[in-house]
Amino acid sequence: MAHLGKLFLALATVSLLHAHFNLHLFDRPDTVDSADGSTTRKSLRVGHLPVTCHLTCPVTSWVSQHSSERSEFVSWRYTSWPAMTEDIDAGNLDAAFILAPLAMVMQRQGTPVKIVHLGHRDGTAIVVKKDSPYQTFEDLRGKRLAIPHRYSNQRILIEKLKDEFHFSNSEITLIDYPPPEMPAGLRSGQFEAYIVGEPFAAKAEVDGFGRVLYFTKDIWPNFISCVLVVTERLIERDPDIVRELVQGISASGKWIDEGDQRLMAGLVEENGDGADDDRATVVPDGFGRSPRMQAALIAARQEYYNQDPELLKFVLTRPIDRVSYSSLDLAEQDFAEIQDYAERLGFFSFRPVTKDDPFGFDDYCDPSFERSGTWELPLESEGDSTAVEPSSDRDEAMD
Repeated sequence: MAHLGKLFLALATVSLLHAHFNLHLFDRPDTVDSADGSTTRKSLRVGHLPVTCHLTCPVTSWVSQHSSERSEFVSWRYTSWPAMTEDIDAGNLDAAFILAPLAMVMQRQGTPVKIVHLGHRDGTAIVVKKDSPYQTFEDLRGKRLAIPHRYSNQRILIEKLKDEFHFSNSEITLIDYPPPEMPAGLRSGQFEAYIVGEPFAAKAEVDGFGRVLYFTKDIWPNFISCVLVVTERLIERDPDIVRELVQGISASGKWIDEGDQRLMAGLVEENGDGADDDRATVVPDGFGRSPRMQAALIAARQEYYNQDPELLKFVLTRPIDRVSYSSLDLAEQDFAEIQDYAERLGFFSFRPVTKDDPFGFDDYCDPSFERSGTWELPLESEGDSTAVEPSSDRDEAMD
């Protein structure tokens, strides 16, 4: 009996260790000491891809690093959707920006995630070669088109266009392709067109071989591609940090679209005090200091997107409404149309939605965290910004 008792104890210990280290059942957000060591803050990783649909993620991360009153939100870059979703499934990631239909599919499959906020509006384009003859979607009949993921809203948008132009399924070939590789794929002839979130549409433009066939804002106004999801285990264990994260994303989005010329904490003018500090982000002379330009410089940093700030500047200004970060609260009507198409395309074929097995907005969305206000961002005082002649994003777009 004593031998059996020891065996059961050993098995229980192994099970507990497995639950902790592999399933993360007892995890809470990590903690991090403040710069001066006076306080300890919670820290949470937030997954994202280096796309401007996720721009509020690095901005919120930057803000949290420069405000000791906040938890630290660590922007965690991925290069593909499968890698990110695998980490969520494995319990290694509790918050991330992912494709809206993909979030629905994950919840339906049994991965307990909730959409708690939108990531953006618009910010996607269909791109073709600059010298191609294609002028409308009709011209892509019989051609190959790359999409970022089979469970993407970009695929749903293509389905809407197929309806409008009366395409059969066999009259266009859709190819799943990693977003960062799409410009190169178009250039080398892997496909005749691609649809993707920025800046990988603009990349082909800036490099001189691609042009935009359609902006999604012109064919599906207020288009939603990506959303902020958190795991239900995080909601259960630390709803306060979820609330704080949503507040930060909301505040960052409003600042990008509606803020004034004041500099965010950690940003300095090229010839100003602190420009030699490696931790600071320098605003080059002539680059512009509107919130969109500041956000471009923040996101371009190596620890975030590691991209050319001029590319991000192009995306955020040409045209100015190419992508927006306002009106990010969840709305049931937005998701009803997405789900209708998702069902039609068989996204839930593994578990069809029926009267006896329903599935809807309340199953995959939790808007309660949006009702708690937003952050006050660490901006320079009003008096500090008066020495700089204000300029609009439209002016900067003409530089």
